[in-house]
Amino acid sequence: MIYGLGAALGWGFADVGAALVGRRLGSLATTVVAQVASLLAAGELVLLQRPEWTGDASNVTTLAVNGVVVAAAYLALYRALELGPIALVSPVVAAYAVPPVLLAVFVLHEPLAGVVLAGAVVTLVGVVLASLDLRRVGGERPSLGAAGLPLAIVSMLLFGLVTFVLARQAQDIGWLPSMTIGRAFSVCALLVVAAVKRPAIGVAGASGIAGAALVGVADIFGVAMFSLGAEAGLISVVAAASATFVLIPVVWGIAFLDERPAASQLIGVTMVVIGLLMLGLG
Repeated sequence: MIYGLGAALGWGFADVGAALVGRRLGSLATTVVAQVASLLAAGELVLLQRPEWTGDASNVTTLAVNGVVVAAAYLALYRALELGPIALVSPVVAAYAVPPVLLAVFVLHEPLAGVVLAGAVVTLVGVVLASLDLRRVGGERPSLGAAGLPLAIVSMLLFGLVTFVLARQAQDIGWLPSMTIGRAFSVCALLVVAAVKRPAIGVAGASGIAGAALVGVADIFGVAMFSLGAEAGLISVVAAASATFVLIPVVWGIAFLDERPAASQLIGVTMVVIGLLMLGLG
C-alpha cells in the first residue's frame, strides 16, 4: 500500500506538470522529452545498483511489446491533458486500476474481498459520468472536455494493460530491470514517432523542455514505486492505491486552473474516487 501511495504521488504531480507544460510545449514534444528524461533517471539507478539479470529473451520480448504500448498510452494521455480539463481527464485515466486489479484477482488468484467487484463497477460508472456534461445534452456546443476525454479513455485502457504486464515482469525479474527495459523500448518508439512527425517546440522554449524533463522524473518515480510494490506485494493492492493519484490533479485543476466541471461530472469524479477507495479496502 505504501508503494502504491508513493506511485500516486509521482503520477499525480506528473499529470499536473504534463498538463501545464503540454499546453505550452505541445503534447508530443512533452511526451518525448519526459520519456527520455525518465529513461536517463532509470539508467542512473541501474548504474548505481547494478541489479542481477535473471531473465531471458522472452522477458525482453514481452517488455519490448509492452514498451511500445506504453508509448501509445503516454501519447494519448499527454494529448488528453493538453486538450481537456485536468480535473476530468485524470479521473478517467485513474480507472486504469480496474483491469490490473481484476486480472490479479481472477488470473493470479490474489485473495481479495468481493468489494473489489463493487469498486470496479462504481469506478466505471463514474468514468461514464465524468465523460459527460449533461448541461450540453441536446445543445450545439460540445461538452466540457469532449476533445480530451476520448483520448483519456484510450489511455486508461492501455495503461490498465501495460501496468499489469509491468507488474508481472517485476515479480519475475525484479523491478529495476523490468522498468528500465520497458522504458527503453517506449523511448525508442517515441523517437520514431518524433522523427516522422517532427514536432515543433511551442512557446515554452528551454523552460518548457526543463519542465517536461521534471515531468519525466516524477513519472519514473511513480513507475519505480509501482514496480517495487508489485515485486514486494499484491499487484491488486498496489494498483488500487496508486490510482489515488487522481486527487492531486483534480484539486489542482479546480483550485488553480479555474476548471468548473458540471455537477454530473463532479458526481462522476466522486464515484471514481469512491470506487478506487473500495478497491483499496478490498
